[in-house]
Amino acid sequence: MTKARTIVALVAALVSCSAWAQSGDFYKGKTVKLGIAAGPGGGFDTIARTIGEYLGRHIPGNPGVVPENRIGAGGRVMANWLFNVAERDGLQIGMLGPWSVFEPFWDQPGIQFEPAKFNWLVSANREASSCMFWKGRGVDSFKDMQTKELRVGSYGPTSAQTQDALALNALLGTKLNIVHGYKGTNDTMLAVERGELEGTCGIWASSAMSAYSSQITRGDLKVVVQLGFNDHPDFKGIENPIARVTNPDDRAALKLIFGQLDIARPFAAPPGVPADRVAILRKAFWDTLHDPELIATAKKRGLDLRPLEGEKVQAFVDEVYKTPKSAIERAKKIQGY
Repeated sequence: MTKARTIVALVAALVSCSAWAQSGDFYKGKTVKLGIAAGPGGGFDTIARTIGEYLGRHIPGNPGVVPENRIGAGGRVMANWLFNVAERDGLQIGMLGPWSVFEPFWDQPGIQFEPAKFNWLVSANREASSCMFWKGRGVDSFKDMQTKELRVGSYGPTSAQTQDALALNALLGTKLNIVHGYKGTNDTMLAVERGELEGTCGIWASSAMSAYSSQITRGDLKVVVQLGFNDHPDFKGIENPIARVTNPDDRAALKLIFGQLDIARPFAAPPGVPADRVAILRKAFWDTLHDPELIATAKKRGLDLRPLEGEKVQAFVDEVYKTPKSAIERAKKIQGY
């Protein structure tokens, strides 16, 4: 019996290796098109293009990799294209916005994709969000956020700056007054420095530690809390009040609001791509993100990379779509949808 099992295992391994080799032959001499759900020059675009520089060397057959920006509707143009138009042969893949996973919950127009049906390949990073306040404004702890009326800025009702503040007010008893009308995060932070605002929320760790590191180091700007279900190493010792929420529906609602942080830079292939090519792409992304040359380049460019395997991203998305309806409605109400 043991000998028979060994023979079966060897045959299975040979079949797997044969399929792998055939897929490697498939990629040889071809080009992989890497769609990017963001405009040129930003953080998403820079990470995608940096990974694209090294990805081909880790795919059997060493195909070329060509990045293409597909912008519009907050990433929905890219997600719709990848789901409905892209060829399902493993040659067209994309970096999506992590919020794309959650958008179908909010009943917004123009969504023509089903996140759980994508073949998720990897997430290049995991994040935490934060609330930051300027020195001398009397905000040094989460308790201050609960006991004081504080003005925080935002550049739009669907931005993280608004959604994070709304969640904190609804579920953790903060007293954040959201001031809209700013043109972007930098505009908001200038208003904080001028004294128009006490601070702002919705700043991801990678942005806080790159764009605002000098202000934080000088002590002008303080990260008072971090937000998310996984603490960020750059925010070591900073309180995460989400742990205080114990009601199951409230925690499930928070998972919908802050869950995108766990898959902050996700890459996917369309539905229907052959399983062996999905496996090759997942391994290629993982190997790329552990390539010493890529890591060195990312460090020079100030890119934060903490990858999550494609299988784990897929499991995360599948779990999200088991969220009870009551928690979905709770999250929608909190965010004003």
